[in-house]
Order: sequence, then structure tokens, then C-alpha cells
Amino acid sequence: MYRHLLVPVERNDASVEATGHAAELARSLGARITFVSLHAGASDDAAQHRRIAAALARAEAAARAHGVPATVLGVQGIDSAAANDYDLVCIAQGSAVPPLPGVAVLIAPSDARPMVTKAAGALLAVHRMRSDAYDDALRTSRPDARTIERLRETHHEETALTTALRERTSTLDAELDELARLAEREAALLARVAASIANGEVIDDTLLASARFACERMGRIEGVVLPAARRYLRDADWNALAR
Repeated sequence: MYRHLLVPVERNDASVEATGHAAELARSLGARITFVSLHAGASDDAAQHRRIAAALARAEAAARAHGVPATVLGVQGIDSAAANDYDLVCIAQGSAVPPLPGVAVLIAPSDARPMVTKAAGALLAVHRMRSDAYDDALRTSRPDARTIERLRETHHEETALTTALRERTSTLDAELDELARLAEREAALLARVAASIANGEVIDDTLLASARFACERMGRIEGVVLPAARRYLRDADWNALAR
């Protein structure tokens, strides 16, 4: 029985899909997950490190939404002294296998339907864009008003996906309701930030709180909603989403 999964995280669509599979598997096994970036230490690029950290945070949020205990190793990579603690590595198709001799490796299945790839890819591209925009805004004491307005924009990809799911099944209603509440909180906080900027006021921790709500919401969409959509939505639904 597998009790501790190691899941490498990258900034690509295949890695997000693998994270969803790993979280569902861990829940069914009663296992825990450790997320890691195998390439975190390969670059001194501070921006790249922050983006990797954001991807890891979204993966951790996905696991929490499944009720799976999860930890993040961050940029330090795998501790060789703790390597024997893992009994299964779950990777995306085409990803490198971590150097853990004797540990079983599971290659997560991938949904190769073109319309699914296109629709899910568009949604995940929005998530990466929003995550990067939050990173840009949080690195300055006075965020650019245009960046905040960009964050306040409504993206139809999430709305279209959740609407299609509600039409096909009621099993996700509680999760979708919680995501809607998180989106409302994020929007309200961003409105406060925009008003503060317009009035020349000092920006407090409101933007950071908004970023946390956004990370939680995007992680749950990536780890709970997208896997469910692949199960419940029909080809016609995906074709409509991919237009």
C-alpha cells in the first residue's frame, strides 16, 4: 500500500493534469503527498523561482481540496536523507523521473482529445497569467493600476467550464459554490486595492489576501474541477468550450 507520494510540479499543462490524478489517488489510498520542483535549483532567476513557488502552492491547494495532507519542498529539492520515505512517484507523461532508486513510478494518464487539450490549455494559460500578474503587483509597494485592472478582468474560460459541469452533474455543486465564494472575495479585495490606488492611499495587506484567495481557487480548479470535467463532460461540451 502506498502511503507517501512524491509529485514533481512543473509550469505546464501535463504537470497540472498529473497533480489532479495524484491527488485523487492519494485520497483513495489515504496517502499523503509531497510536491517538489526538480528544476528549482537549476536557475538563479528569482522570477522563475517565484513562478515555481506559485505552481507548487496551487498544487498544494488542489491536494487540500481533496482532503489529502500535503507538503511542499520548495526550491531546495529532494533531501537525499529522506528519499526512503517515499514509496511512489507520480509524474506527468514526458517528465523526468526523480533520482530515487527503488521507488515505484506511476506515469499519470493524459487526456489526448484535441478539444480537451485546447480548452484546458486556455484555462491554465489564464491561471499562469494571473499568477504572474499577482507576482508583479506584490513586488512593489505601489502596484500599477493597469496590473490591478488586468487582475479584475473576468475570464470566460472558468465560467464556461463551471456552467457546463453544473449542467451535466450535481456532484460538484458544493465545490463550485465554494469556488464562487472565493472569486467573490478576491473581486471585493481587488476593488479595495483599486480604490486605494485611485485615492493615493497606502496599499496594505489586501492585495496579498486577494492573491491567496486566487491561489486557492485556481489550485482547486486545477486539481478538482478539471479532473471532474474530464470525467463528466461529453465531447460536444468540450468542442463548445474549445471554440
